Amino acid sequence: MIHMKKLTAGAAVLLSLVACHERKVVLQDTIPYVKQLAVDTADTYPLLQSYRSAGTRGSIVLIGEPEATLSLAAQFKSVDAVDNIDGKAVSDSLPDFAGESFDVVMDLYNAPYTRMASSSPDSLREVAVRNAVMAVDSIAYSNALDASSRLPKSRAKVFVLASSLLTEFGQFDIDTLFKMVGREPVILTSVEAMLDEAKRSGCRRVAVWAPEQARPVYEAAAQKAGLDLALVPMTGNGNPEPAFRDMLRVYRTDHPNVVLDAVLLDSFTANLDALYAEQEHIHRQITEEDMSLDRILAPHFRFIEPKTSLSAACYRLLREKNLFTHDIAYPSVRYYQTEEGWDGDFVLVEVGADYLFPEKTSFSYVPDNH
Repeated sequence: MIHMKKLTAGAAVLLSLVACHERKVVLQDTIPYVKQLAVDTADTYPLLQSYRSAGTRGSIVLIGEPEATLSLAAQFKSVDAVDNIDGKAVSDSLPDFAGESFDVVMDLYNAPYTRMASSSPDSLREVAVRNAVMAVDSIAYSNALDASSRLPKSRAKVFVLASSLLTEFGQFDIDTLFKMVGREPVILTSVEAMLDEAKRSGCRRVAVWAPEQARPVYEAAAQKAGLDLALVPMTGNGNPEPAFRDMLRVYRTDHPNVVLDAVLLDSFTANLDALYAEQEHIHRQITEEDMSLDRILAPHFRFIEPKTSLSAACYRLLREKNLFTHDIAYPSVRYYQTEEGWDGDFVLVEVGADYLFPEKTSFSYVPDNH
């Protein structure tokens, strides 16, 4: 596995030097770490060039904070929303991702991302790149403190960024790095998946409940999708159920006469049943405030969350690009988490399902309050 410690500043090179080997030059500037990796001809360059060398045999890699990636993995493993033969939206009693391999990269070492996004966004950009490079590698570890405890792992064919903050602070750099070595990465993001779901549902005006730091990436994606968007920053403990009325109050204040088609939830653990129950309570118009809030909700109002949006987007992408393995098997999942390694840097360590379920239901970091 490539040693992932930062390269020294003295190894930095000008972006113009990457014109060789038919690498694509990008106009927007990337972080120095990407430029360094792109000319690391001894290790990283050949590793990145091996991307997609196995064709459809690679894995779908879910990258993000632990709760998000675990929740998303459960969705991908069990979803049966389409007919696997013709792709029609009807269950066929076969998992939609039959035969696919999933690598779950739970970024325990760097979570929560809100902290890094606020204090050191370039560091989060580097974290995103490092996780992507580790996903392409064929090596992980069984013990973070033992450099000799190597384990074989599959190489990524699709990257799924299960975080709007990784998308804001990292998608561009991941894409740039691979293009600089002549490869085109296949990347899915929760941001684009939810906005695409909103557009497919006929929504026009949407509100997004998300961290303030993710505002730029949502606004850019909404403009690309042709949707009107209002971002309502996350507050409290990041739990959308009790905050729904607060979300609507903020939206009503800023857009008093604009009807809302959908709320996009930047949360992988939102309780949709509770949210729809609260919407129904508002719709009954028991109080004057209920009447006021109900007026800004469209008759077809809905909540859109990242899990189902990403699984649907991934299924469409695999069909469009002919990336399905077509193996007759249930989806397989391997779990990894980033941990502090033998030299103080973070490495990718495989953890067993028996370790994660059902006993371990929480993790050793505490999400920030917003």
